[in-house]
Amino acid sequence: MEIISIIGPTACGKKEIALHLINTFGQNLRFISCDSRKVYRHMDIGTAKPPPEIRHYFLLIDIRDPDKIYSAGDFARDAERFAKDLIYSGVVPVIIGGTPLYYKALFSEFFEEPNKDPAIRKYILDKMKNFGLEKLYEELKEKDPESAAKLHPNDWIRITRSLEIIYTLGIPASEARKKMKRERIFEPQYIGLALPTEILYAKIEERTKKMFEGKLLEETENLLKMGYNENLPSMNTIGYKEAIKCLKGEWDNETCINKIIRNTKIYARRQMRFFKTFENVVWFDLAKDKEKLIHHLESEIEKRLQ
Repeated sequence: MEIISIIGPTACGKKEIALHLINTFGQNLRFISCDSRKVYRHMDIGTAKPPPEIRHYFLLIDIRDPDKIYSAGDFARDAERFAKDLIYSGVVPVIIGGTPLYYKALFSEFFEEPNKDPAIRKYILDKMKNFGLEKLYEELKEKDPESAAKLHPNDWIRITRSLEIIYTLGIPASEARKKMKRERIFEPQYIGLALPTEILYAKIEERTKKMFEGKLLEETENLLKMGYNENLPSMNTIGYKEAIKCLKGEWDNETCINKIIRNTKIYARRQMRFFKTFENVVWFDLAKDKEKLIHHLESEIEKRLQ
């Protein structure tokens, strides 16, 4: 079964298209957010979440605290479950967002991770705290050289997770990932949104300035006051990592804004390179084909409502 999946780089206009579809189809439609940062609570401005008045139309937003891990596998399982429930209820699911790895996880065979044992997790994290990440990486190289070879020695999230799988199942994580793949249920109907580079860059610049006007620094400061460490993966995100330097007095506001703009442009280019590897994408240039795109989406959604 195909699911409409709207892809495109950050700031290209996905939110505006979603708003139009909400106004057209209302309760007959729900979006499944495919964004690795919008899952986190208290991180609204820096992740450009939909405004509160329409946020109930989006699933997989505000589902984790910033100190929790949310993996591509977690997304695939959650998105699949929500999509099945929505279709059963007569509501059209639309995947929307800019995290390519999440799309790959959902629409490819993916590893069904074993249930997490809090005691094992605590043991590994305590070990990292007491002996250092380097010691854990050496242990992973010894027990599962194939997994270790694919990981950076500083990638503590994947190193600890690989060891967790080894401790839970008693076999190398690389072996488990091959044996425990789950077949995909859905196929993507990819609809790609694109903009000429100069227009996309202008939108990135405008959005970044609006984030500052919308109190990005205050939001970041509140997250730090709540105890969320700057080294957390959620905080090591474009927007927040630059704002932290600003709050520390290392950069002034203008430097911070310029750094966010520069890093966002680089990220947008990476997204597009990744999305260009996707197969069977119908691309629309929003600068000249917006009406065509809307007609195409409306037609596809209406087919599913018949």
